[in-house]
Amino acid sequence: MKTLRFTFIIALAALALTSCDFFKPIIIPTEWRTHYYFLHISFKDAAGNELITPLAAEMYRSDTGKPWKGEINPEEYTLDLALLKSADDSVKVNFTASKFMDDYSRVTPREDGTYGSEGRWFFDFRTILINKTDESYSSLKYNFTCPAVFGDDAVHEISTTWAKSLEANSNAFYPACTKVVLDGKEYTPVKGMTYYQDGTSVYIAYFIDVVLDR
Repeated sequence: MKTLRFTFIIALAALALTSCDFFKPIIIPTEWRTHYYFLHISFKDAAGNELITPLAAEMYRSDTGKPWKGEINPEEYTLDLALLKSADDSVKVNFTASKFMDDYSRVTPREDGTYGSEGRWFFDFRTILINKTDESYSSLKYNFTCPAVFGDDAVHEISTTWAKSLEANSNAFYPACTKVVLDGKEYTPVKGMTYYQDGTSVYIAYFIDVVLDR
């Protein structure tokens, strides 16, 4: 049905452009909005060791014919997004690992997906919400287990708070993460951006560094 609706709209637009009303304003109804929630979390132990490193070193690939894309072995974790959503909402969570520098700019991987020694490992919680509203969700909650990181099989709750951001256009919105609470401890996220050489922003995300007492 959505495909038919989109095709019908395009057909109407084409008809209007070829008619004698060419110079009249053409309003094409836009229903769907995309909201990008990008959060990255680094984990270290009390001695400063990066706890994500062993999981990244495995270089798990769901498609062995392609370069590593930061995937983590699904047997090593569980991740659930606790979200009340309407029937029209479509939500996808992409969970990977990647490296960022101390200024939170992204390290570019090699062609095979691997990284050099520079940078620090982060878990990437990339959530994409598609719905029919300009209002982004103000909170997201993840239930996360990862024995290799936490040293237990418990479910660890990651609650996140989001606000409107200036980086937006008519169809895409980039909420700003203002607070993260992990197992009851509050963190203030840092905004990180990566740029092309001409200064154009290509990646906007929010970061916290977690030190676990283990």
